[in-house]
Amino acid sequence: MRGSLWLRRACQGDLDLLFEWVNDDAVRANAFHMEKIPYENHVKWFEKMMADASVYQYVLCDDGTPVGQIRLNVEGSGALIDYSVAPRQRKKGYGSEMLRMIQAQSAADMSSHVTKLIGQVKYENHASAKAFEKCGFCRKDWPEYIQYEKEM
Repeated sequence: MRGSLWLRRACQGDLDLLFEWVNDDAVRANAFHMEKIPYENHVKWFEKMMADASVYQYVLCDDGTPVGQIRLNVEGSGALIDYSVAPRQRKKGYGSEMLRMIQAQSAADMSSHVTKLIGQVKYENHASAKAFEKCGFCRKDWPEYIQYEKEM
């Protein structure tokens, strides 16, 4: 049963949680770079990401329990979405909820020059494709992946 859902900005205390999630077998299988990430590399990435004003990292909480992560990397007028759901929380609709919530959150947190949210999904990742489509993102097929876009 789902409780109260909210997105919160990631904090230093999320380092190990995000490391655990990023190295989950299903997350690696659906990533464009499928190799496991060494902890030292994750720490460097995390510190750089947290200091980067063009990156917005959030954790989805359900009644205070972290259940997923979603990140926006701003590039020009677009923001590239990266998200994942915690292994034990999959198939509960959290992916779609994060994609819905990030639209309002991005409008509140980012500058007005960002006009488009973009997601890139491997063709084999049916769950993620379904989540983007359920949230009204427009599909564009590319040779290596599906690109989903939504104007803000």
